Amino acid sequence: MNLLRDSVHAVTAFAPATCANVAVGFDILGFAIDGVGDCVTLTRREDKQIVIDAIDSPATLPLDVDKNTASGVVKKFCQELKIDTGFSIRISKGIPLSSGMGGSAASAVAALIACNAFLSVPLSASELVPYALFGEEIASGQQHADNIVPCIFGGFTLVSSVEPLEVVQLPLMEFCCILVHPHLLVPTKEARKILKEQLPLKDCIKQSAHLAAFIAALYKNDIRLLKKNLTDLLIEPQRAHFVPGFYKIKDAALKAGALGMSFSGSGPSLFAFAKNEVEAVRICAAMQEQLKAENIDSDSWISSISQYGARVQEIT
Repeated sequence: MNLLRDSVHAVTAFAPATCANVAVGFDILGFAIDGVGDCVTLTRREDKQIVIDAIDSPATLPLDVDKNTASGVVKKFCQELKIDTGFSIRISKGIPLSSGMGGSAASAVAALIACNAFLSVPLSASELVPYALFGEEIASGQQHADNIVPCIFGGFTLVSSVEPLEVVQLPLMEFCCILVHPHLLVPTKEARKILKEQLPLKDCIKQSAHLAAFIAALYKNDIRLLKKNLTDLLIEPQRAHFVPGFYKIKDAALKAGALGMSFSGSGPSLFAFAKNEVEAVRICAAMQEQLKAENIDSDSWISSISQYGARVQEIT
């Protein structure tokens, strides 16, 4: 049985939104985003039950403990570590539902970070990953780590292996990230279901070259090389139809000075990179203007890549 800190009654944790895939690295690359994320508060109970007390979200999310990523991972965490207490859970969603911004990962990770803070000897960040992956399985039916890992560790990450876990923290270049969320709904399960199991070898070879060159660009701090290789030949063409006028939006972003643009995660959110904040504002406006031409409303964020992952905000 794991020993709990007697002095801790409630913990609130924050987990950032994330951009996964990053055009070149499907299911292996991701980065954390400043300024938007989910908060989860866990409060101890005497009856040893896991209960969702409240969800602050404009969208309807499951209150069933086994179907919600936050409560699902807390339940598994408590069962496997033999934590002899119950928790009431309050979830505050800052990330839009089914947006491609790592919302399911953020809720799961924030819940884990909060639960971990109750332990006398907390688990390491790496030890939390398998539990967070279980949350992704609840949400999408599959365990993929490209949102989970940057959400926990922060920064720009490459997942070279899940079992055993191998994470490479990539260098952070001095560029701005634009994130535009069209008001469309693209469930992760649907976005993954439409993907082909087999793709042309020549495209896979080209994409491997783009990935290698992109990572080299990060290490060399080479904007030209990064821009030349921020390309997705494999997944983007299969998902472009999720956002009406996708290629017009991409063209508008590139003409406005973007280093590249593609889907954030499974979409419909779109990310782009800019050399600086002035260019980022111009690129963001161009993307949203093109979405408006398609009669699609959108929200947007401009930020640097956050070097910070999920963290405890308050302990009482």
